[in-house]
Amino acid sequence: MATLGKQQIKDQFAKARQAQLSGRLGDAERGYKKLLKGAPNLAEVHFNLAEVSVLLGKVAQAASGFEAALKLRPNEPAIWISYLDMASKHPNPQNFELLRKRASPVLKQTPAFAFYEGLAQLRAKSWEKAAQLFKAALSGGFRQPQVFAEYSAALVELKQYALAREQIENGLALAPTNALLLSRKSSLLQSMGELDEARATLQKAIDLSPKAGWHYASYASLTKMAADDPNIPKMKAALKMRRAGDEDLPNLAYALAKAMEDSGQHSKVFGYLDQANHALAKAYPYDAAAVEAIAERTRKLFDEFGDMAVPTSTAAPIFVTGAPRSGTTLVEQILASHSRVEGGGEMGLIQPKIADLITGQSGGGEMFWAKCAEAVREFEADLARLFPDVPHVTDKSISSYATLGFLAKLMPNARFVVVRRDPRDNALSIYKNQFKAGLHRYANRLDHIAIFLRQFEDMVDFWRDRCPNRFHEIRYEDLIADPEGQSKALVAAAGLEWEDTCLSFYETKREVRTLSATQVRQPMYSSSVGAWKRFERDMQPFLKQYGSVEDG
Repeated sequence: MATLGKQQIKDQFAKARQAQLSGRLGDAERGYKKLLKGAPNLAEVHFNLAEVSVLLGKVAQAASGFEAALKLRPNEPAIWISYLDMASKHPNPQNFELLRKRASPVLKQTPAFAFYEGLAQLRAKSWEKAAQLFKAALSGGFRQPQVFAEYSAALVELKQYALAREQIENGLALAPTNALLLSRKSSLLQSMGELDEARATLQKAIDLSPKAGWHYASYASLTKMAADDPNIPKMKAALKMRRAGDEDLPNLAYALAKAMEDSGQHSKVFGYLDQANHALAKAYPYDAAAVEAIAERTRKLFDEFGDMAVPTSTAAPIFVTGAPRSGTTLVEQILASHSRVEGGGEMGLIQPKIADLITGQSGGGEMFWAKCAEAVREFEADLARLFPDVPHVTDKSISSYATLGFLAKLMPNARFVVVRRDPRDNALSIYKNQFKAGLHRYANRLDHIAIFLRQFEDMVDFWRDRCPNRFHEIRYEDLIADPEGQSKALVAAAGLEWEDTCLSFYETKREVRTLSATQVRQPMYSSSVGAWKRFERDMQPFLKQYGSVEDG
């Protein structure tokens, strides 16, 4: 193609730019590509084409465009910021990490870079550092909606709920129709038990972004939907537009499965559930053998080092553990309704560290226990900082069962509660609920759920044998059948005097950020007991893999 004159370049760029601003992304893309054939060395064109590619979901093309623009203008902050924004949303965090390092020489002193550094700290669970960086970004003038949203997320982790809500409201004052801020506000309201306002806020987000599946997933968790719910046809329309591999597909399919069950259309539930779970199973495969190898290493290590004298802590948390969707949130809520207990939720502060030390253990037992003791000291300091002057804190990091014996040895004053549930109902609830992407990989295949639940039971059996009388077991079905009797036994096992407020747990005002956040705001109900029978045919892969179940 012949070299274009200055006026031709100006005219073609203006035309493509107008198409971009008008939302005609296909026309803009074609216009920029045509312009690059005659003027390949224009950074502005590469940059704008990259931004259009982001909106079209063409990530690889966008990355090529940003790289071409940076080659021509390596010190242009706007290019780095837009590129970083795309990378921050990429499922592979390493892409973001590498780009941050490259951008640092150009952006290091800017408020925008403080935001991206804050994102990195947020992902590393360094909540205080993240909050400080987000605050610096806002103070420096980088007042984008996402900054307020992520600052709020860091503050929630620091238990500063009022300030978290204030930041969301500050963001909405600048961008009242921003769907991300509305969604975050709804999530915070839901976790605090303000369900009606949470639902109304989320509906605003849906109306603004009717194709966004994650809004519908949240809506489904908040709402018991009737067959004529106006959001159901919107969800179906949005799902039809999704291609295989679209990360938003599971959100919509899970939401529609919930809608079908709520509205009594049970024959349609598993069609949507299978669609959601098959997509996630492909994206996040489960290695059952590797998980079993870790469990076997844990048992072997405890048998080898378990009788050694170890440094102990005076920390006295109450660990509530069990398989996901077994009733752990309900049990924690009962305990957190006691005047001497504060619910910590899924803190994830100590269990991952002990698990890493087990899998990476080399050398003798004394060194291993010394490292474990150091991790526990950090945990004790975290508890004192996050929950000052609180006699007892619950830690509902459900995977604590995997290292229960180690935790019990290191913290002799700690209490442990293991929640059990009929594996068939447990499996159904796991399969029909959406977890954080990649977190519970077994959850996306019924046969893998069966393998996981057997592994869970084997580990609990091991601790029952090696640490007799060290933990209290409670069955979900027994709790539902006898709330008062089981709750009194639970409270006693936690070393506490009985208080009647534990029976009215649904009135307790505290933050709950689990899939059961809505359920624990109401009295106990028995409708989920035996729910698997309605889907017995669909659950055959689980039933065949799991084998016989001992009822009662």
